[in-house]
Amino acid sequence: MKKSRPTTLLPKPFDWIEIPKKNYEIAKYPTTNAQFRKFIKDDGYNQQKWWTQQGWEYRERGSWTQPHYWEDSKFNGDTQPVVGVSWFEALAFCMWLSDRIDEKIMLPTEQQWKFAAQGDDKYNYPWGNDWNRDFCNNDVGKTGIGKTTPVTQYEGKGDSPFGVVDMVGNVWEWCLTDSKNNTDYARSITNNRIICGGSWFDHNGIRFRIAFRDWNSPNIRTHNYIGFRIARFN
Repeated sequence: MKKSRPTTLLPKPFDWIEIPKKNYEIAKYPTTNAQFRKFIKDDGYNQQKWWTQQGWEYRERGSWTQPHYWEDSKFNGDTQPVVGVSWFEALAFCMWLSDRIDEKIMLPTEQQWKFAAQGDDKYNYPWGNDWNRDFCNNDVGKTGIGKTTPVTQYEGKGDSPFGVVDMVGNVWEWCLTDSKNNTDYARSITNNRIICGGSWFDHNGIRFRIAFRDWNSPNIRTHNYIGFRIARFN
């Protein structure tokens, strides 16, 4: 598979991690503010071709022009994960990137996300079966820092068996999966899109388990603890 084209368009840190025998690669890190800025500057919020019909209707209704926390200095560092983005915005980013690099880019499904996080060993956490609060950005014990961290900050500590970084903690990540209709169809009409991974905001350790699943409405964009990462397919 081609490795270089997306890295010339998206600012570092960026890399693909190949998931063996699964016919997809996943971004090594969550999508950052600097990377999402490319979408904004390429008129992403004004090009309907990159949006689903439902997503475009929400964009029009809410006059969306940038993520909700785009101007908030706690969350808008270049290497911090983009937050305050709805599922529709995350999907539009994927469609835009697919168009620009002529490759199939999409949000990972719930199962693809979970396999990239734990592999065949089915660990409780990317690094193993035992919780370690020092391996990710979290608020367990209510001693967290109260914001997102650069996506590389925990690299080498909490990596998955494949070397994927920040799969738990920092931000929840949107997945393609529609849990209400039990489908991975991007254009299904639903209020239940899966999020995985836990975040800096969470103080209950169980929410960081890879097996834990949650969902949110795809139009929600007021949470400063939900972001996304992308996947590439053959």
